[in-house]
Amino acid sequence: MLTITYAPDGTSSWTTGLVLCNTSRSMTELEVKFNHKRVLQTEPGFGAAAMAVFDQQNAQNTLSLKVRRGVDFTSAAFADPEAALAFALTQPAAFPTTGTLQIKLQGVTTNTTLYLLNCGLEGLNLADWLGYAPAFDYVFHGGIISPTSPF
Repeated sequence: MLTITYAPDGTSSWTTGLVLCNTSRSMTELEVKFNHKRVLQTEPGFGAAAMAVFDQQNAQNTLSLKVRRGVDFTSAAFADPEAALAFALTQPAAFPTTGTLQIKLQGVTTNTTLYLLNCGLEGLNLADWLGYAPAFDYVFHGGIISPTSPF
């Protein structure tokens, strides 16, 4: 089971967050991708044996997934393809600022909640149509992944 909720900055509880995905489909079907990058600074050695590398203590994480409305989020099924397109066109306005992404993972033996802090919606793509269940590719870019809720 995967539940992803986005809470914009200034939100004080998860109940007011925007639920993006609530599904029991596998991670493979959701095409979940994760990329972690550390920010490093390199300086030339100027006569030294090697250049110096400094860890700037910044983490950059990118999380992307494909959400199929009507399958991954059954309460958000669309009446017709036009309603799906209208939803897609207004989605960027639903993410006006940075916030926190709550990621709940419940498997056979795993039951954990993680948080992508200081993140924002980097990209949204209406990937494909399948009747009244179009797929949306979400790409979030943020800071560290934490096991501790910010509120």
